[in-house]
Amino acid sequence: MAHADSAPSGSPIPVPLKRSVPRAGLAVAAMLVLLLFVVTQGRTLWNEVSRLRADLALVRRSAVIGYQNIHPNPSYARKPTDWYHDEGEFTLLWARWDGDGHRWFRIGRGEVERERISYPMGRDVIQAIDYPVTEQAGGAIWGRIPSEAPVVGFELAGTDSVYPMHVLNKVLVINDQIGDRPYLITFNPMGSRDGTVHIYEPIVEGRRVTMGMSGYFHDQKPLLYDRGTESLWVESDEGALEAIAGRYKGARLRSIVNHSPVSWGDWSGKHPASRLLTGADRSKTPPTF
Repeated sequence: MAHADSAPSGSPIPVPLKRSVPRAGLAVAAMLVLLLFVVTQGRTLWNEVSRLRADLALVRRSAVIGYQNIHPNPSYARKPTDWYHDEGEFTLLWARWDGDGHRWFRIGRGEVERERISYPMGRDVIQAIDYPVTEQAGGAIWGRIPSEAPVVGFELAGTDSVYPMHVLNKVLVINDQIGDRPYLITFNPMGSRDGTVHIYEPIVEGRRVTMGMSGYFHDQKPLLYDRGTESLWVESDEGALEAIAGRYKGARLRSIVNHSPVSWGDWSGKHPASRLLTGADRSKTPPTF
């Protein structure tokens, strides 16, 4: 005899139903958790991404590009204690030690004030480029320059010419020539924040002059010397390059143009046939004019 609380014979046994969360609810909960993570960790993640990008850019900038002979030529000679002194009607500025004695810039007495110039580092320790090495419309160096690397470009004598700032930072002066027309390119690493590069017409009294680095800064501007007369030149407040001492005192080089840097990727994309400065040929003796 069956118990009263037993299910009738042949009837299915009821199974208790489990409570379940709808799938839509699970998705909403997951999104809320993700949103909370992004809100709390977003700044950290962004900082990590920014640092990673900076590291990658540093690696690219540090990669071997292969610019030729743009390093300084350091002098280990002891500077004389009287590196600036007067002799009669002249002021003598120490230039360099060349193995058999000290060499001097001999200028008019007081033409350069001691308080306005830096301590000497030696003439041509920072080596100007006298004989540029270039590539035209591509080449080995062309393909190694990072797209974000700063360069400055000009149209000179009908040719798009471009100069990497990495090179200009090391040499400061480039005595260039395109066809039969000479150009003087200068850069002041302590100048304006936008990194303006100047180009001058290097003609004085109908003759070309070439410039080197004297080893001094004058009012935080590179003090240059011309190789022919060893007159001393500096950028004026008006932007011209002016001789402030020596045979050419008072002469000015006409400014042709000046530009600020752009990225290599931007320049090369718009000017694919450019003439690119890639270094210096140091096998030749510097000119004497």
